[in-house]
Amino acid sequence: MKKHILIDNPTVSNVVFYPRKTAIPNNLGPNIEILRFTIKDGVTIGGFFYKNNVNLPTILLFHGNGEVALDYRNIAPMFYKCDVNLAVVDFRGYGFSSGDPYYSSLISDAMPIYKAFTEWMKEQNFLDSLFIQGRSLGSICAAEIGAHNPSNLRGIIFESGFASAYNMMVNLFRVSSPHLTPKSLNKYSNDTRVKNFTMSTLIIHGTMDWIIPVSEAQLLYNNLPNDISKKLVLIDNAGHNNILSFEEEYFTPLSAFIKLNK
Repeated sequence: MKKHILIDNPTVSNVVFYPRKTAIPNNLGPNIEILRFTIKDGVTIGGFFYKNNVNLPTILLFHGNGEVALDYRNIAPMFYKCDVNLAVVDFRGYGFSSGDPYYSSLISDAMPIYKAFTEWMKEQNFLDSLFIQGRSLGSICAAEIGAHNPSNLRGIIFESGFASAYNMMVNLFRVSSPHLTPKSLNKYSNDTRVKNFTMSTLIIHGTMDWIIPVSEAQLLYNNLPNDISKKLVLIDNAGHNNILSFEEEYFTPLSAFIKLNK
């Protein structure tokens, strides 16, 4: 995707992104695999595969801002209860990924990462049952992949994600410019992409999320086609960064979604 003159400006990127570099630990253990994919422009994307069982479905998760794939080392067992494997990949400049992040790179990198990961799964003889999950900023990647409707994808999950790129830039990151309008950001926006979805979609959001308000989840849901299976789960009193602590309310609908669509 062509760079946007404003939202991909380095000054804006410094406001939007909070990249954190991490080294690969020496003591990962037998159930954690290192992911390393070279995609466009020679950029290397890193991540980790948290293995539960090769015969179970897999979630490929794009994490939130300020997070890295290694953070999910202690979170993965919570996902295992849903009978899935969990793969988490970093953005450019995060973890041990190379390059520098900018907004449209989240969009342009999404499908190359997806294709590289599905090839890796095939080589490793994992079950051909894959879901995509986008948390917060990672919802951009999930929306892009979902808009392509890859035939081997079983479903899309948005967690604490946003709908409008304009709302995010203006309300969350306080970016202002006369050239920044909803129309100018339309093609960069999740609510535009989800209109093209043809597969089952689950949206999970906390009602007390003051970073990405619950109205964004409702907007995402409303822009999904009415002829697909779609569900909006709002978790009472959950915020943006403590939503996983509402374990039953979060993982019960997630588990049901996986089971129904695997």
